[in-house]
Amino acid sequence: MTIRQMELFAQVYERRNLTRAAEALYMTQSAVTQNLKKMEEELGVQLFERVNRRLQPSPIGERFYQHAKRILDEYEKALADLAGSGEQMSLYYYDILSAAIKDRVIAAFWEIDPFLRINQHDCRITELLDNSRWTPGMLYLVPEEFIRDPAVRSVDAAAVRHVIIMRENSHLSGMSVIRPEDLEGETLLLRSDRGKQFPHLLAALDQLDELGVHYETAIAERARELAPRILSFGGVAILPEYLKNEVPGIAWRPYDDGIAIHVKLAWKGTLPPRVMKMLAAYQKRTEKKNGI
Repeated sequence: MTIRQMELFAQVYERRNLTRAAEALYMTQSAVTQNLKKMEEELGVQLFERVNRRLQPSPIGERFYQHAKRILDEYEKALADLAGSGEQMSLYYYDILSAAIKDRVIAAFWEIDPFLRINQHDCRITELLDNSRWTPGMLYLVPEEFIRDPAVRSVDAAAVRHVIIMRENSHLSGMSVIRPEDLEGETLLLRSDRGKQFPHLLAALDQLDELGVHYETAIAERARELAPRILSFGGVAILPEYLKNEVPGIAWRPYDDGIAIHVKLAWKGTLPPRVMKMLAAYQKRTEKKNGI
């Protein structure tokens, strides 16, 4: 049994809810369910049971949690001890970046510095857009357009593209890649007025102005809320790849508009020396991968 499996069990135990545990672990609910089943098969016991449709630990699950918690606590202490200097890194991010980018970035960090402790903080978009609220010495994972303060320093984290989302029964869903000319005559839903769009989306809209695309403002608080609107009323939407999420009845396809959306690792003030060394190695790796 691995530490990761024990962490998974502890998250389910503490939350009593598979969906919330999956969100905390950045996994799908089905993956959490499958891993729990494997653990129970490996141990030969039932760790959880349904009581009045609610997930509850079995008596054996209660006992196992005490052992797992003790092991996880000791594991954390061991990591802190091995880290030597005790330096930690705090990474702030917009929650929707997690599945697409954040986990890949953190995995790369740990390949460079396996014992660096990374504290992860999920932020509201308003906190990230207001650079004056950033804490000096902390690292932020944000799209480039979120950076508005000239005092902010950054390195490249990733470059992503646009995707088109639509109903599964849309004629566009039969295409492997969608190009601007394929949207001629379509109704394009915007989250807010055109003048309030981010630069990458404004550039995409400029390409469509001569193609007879009809624009409609959906007034959605968050971009991913466009999916239910599309299910109800039709139309399509252009979103950054990192906003892509699975919604029943909705299909997404890559959008070949030639526009790259750059995601940055950004900070204000001075980072700990160990973190700066790790970032320098990460930047070299990224430049080598991109052929710079």
